[in-house]
Amino acid sequence: MVVVGHLSGRELLSKGLKALAPFKELSLGVELQLTAQVLESFTLKEFGLIRREMGELPITVHGPFLDLNAGAFDPLVLAATRRRFKETLNAARVLNAEVVVFHTGYHPQKVDPLFESWFEKAVETFRELSESYGGKIALENVFDPTPQVLKALTENLPENVGVCLDTGHLNLFSSVPLSQWLKLERIFELHVHDNDGTGDHHRPIGTGNFPFRELFKWLEEIRGEKPVINLENKSVQDIALALRNLREVKRDV
Repeated sequence: MVVVGHLSGRELLSKGLKALAPFKELSLGVELQLTAQVLESFTLKEFGLIRREMGELPITVHGPFLDLNAGAFDPLVLAATRRRFKETLNAARVLNAEVVVFHTGYHPQKVDPLFESWFEKAVETFRELSESYGGKIALENVFDPTPQVLKALTENLPENVGVCLDTGHLNLFSSVPLSQWLKLERIFELHVHDNDGTGDHHRPIGTGNFPFRELFKWLEEIRGEKPVINLENKSVQDIALALRNLREVKRDV
């Protein structure tokens, strides 16, 4: 099972290669948050140095999302989104990323009144990316109340495009139980963090009320390749606690 920890764009920008040291000490891979600022500041050669520094430890990538929307109605926003996503894939190739995660830009209140138009452009965006990139691309639930939009997107896209299931977002915004989300095909990655349902706190496993035992029971029953687990917490200390709690939960299921 591949396990990585979240490394924010802010940390990467401020510390460079030194930001990788705590993850290496934990024998843990990293998910690099490639914000627009990171993409503009780092060269492909510098991403190569990150790959070399991590050695055999796995790397995944989280693409930029602020201001971006894969099905944007404004053609300039759509063009900017596609450009940033392509820049992310260029870095991911050098990093030999296990999975590249993107937000779709779906928000029911904003998108649903013009859903068909949004959906058509979003499918076009991710199809173009998938055809130019041979690795796994995972679309993350954010404000989604049900799995239906992610299900529809992946059914209309090549098999290297799947799902990143985010437990914290699910705990906040889902109107259906976890069992419905676990029926999704091609779950390539799990963003694992906890909250109490009042905010997206990114707490370690077991410090909120998300049903992790149900999730890990499902995970243990998977035959074949399992999703990457990203411990998406805000500090290395919280990631270390999440790693310990992850091992305890897995032992108990």
